[in-house]
Amino acid sequence: MLPTSRVVSVLLMGVGAALLVAGALAPRVIQEDSRLPLDLGELTWTVRDDTAESMVLADPNRPVVTTPVVRQTHLTLEEPSSEEAVMARVGTTQLRESRQEEAQRLISAQVWSYGVNRVTGRGTGPAVLSQQLASPTEEVAAPGVWWKFPSPVAEQGYEVFDETLRGTAPASFEGVEEREGRELYHFRQVIEPTNVARLYPGVFNTTDFPEAGEGEDGRGFLFHSATRDYYVDRASGLVVDLRERIDDYYGTADGTKREQVLAFDGRLEPQQSEDLLAAAQRVADRPRVGVWSWAGIGFGVALVALGAIGALRPGRR
Repeated sequence: MLPTSRVVSVLLMGVGAALLVAGALAPRVIQEDSRLPLDLGELTWTVRDDTAESMVLADPNRPVVTTPVVRQTHLTLEEPSSEEAVMARVGTTQLRESRQEEAQRLISAQVWSYGVNRVTGRGTGPAVLSQQLASPTEEVAAPGVWWKFPSPVAEQGYEVFDETLRGTAPASFEGVEEREGRELYHFRQVIEPTNVARLYPGVFNTTDFPEAGEGEDGRGFLFHSATRDYYVDRASGLVVDLRERIDDYYGTADGTKREQVLAFDGRLEPQQSEDLLAAAQRVADRPRVGVWSWAGIGFGVALVALGAIGALRPGRR
């Protein structure tokens, strides 16, 4: 029968070996980065302009009215999901806050469904797009960075998705600020007037100018331009504040403005910014295994060494 000291030494070596293995494997098993958690919940970005100008496209006369306009983006994460990606469902609406009928108050509504990389925020494949005014769904190239930037965010420019263009446009790094103890990176995206009709077909991408004179081209084309300021949580990559200035209009082929479609200048509602900061905190509060991994390895080595000394020490005679 082995002496008690030998038994204790063997047990120490076993526990030490287990700690050694656990410490070595922990960084591979536990996800340490600020990837999107599957239980993130629903997120909403609401940007409002109380004096926006918008064309009532549902009215045959297409008048331009000045009323509050709300642009809203609503996100849910759905199945299927994996360690690397998850299905995102992003619903966007533009709505007038006026006393018109609902059909005339609604400017646009779209739903984007696509796989998104949980770390980079980029689409992993084509998106399925559905619109309220065109029932068939469309397959669109994968959105790039949109409501989440790669985490951790770097001090560099990014290609950021624009829904109207159905593509990306560069956003430059502008600086760093701190808000509620979190480090935010400021990016600015400037989109020069772009002929949307040349990018893809759409019901409202072209029009006819009834007042066109003889010999003039009476066709009009939808032009889109925008300036956006994104404030992005550095650790999680979530957009936590946003300002949008949009100028959409019908113009001639050379870009000359003829009819205003949307003139909008709004900022994210303060309460939502606070909610998004709280969500960013939850995303960033992931297990940090580096220190504990090395501590486990060190403690395991010490126990193995101590057990080996006890096991190899000559017994008393």
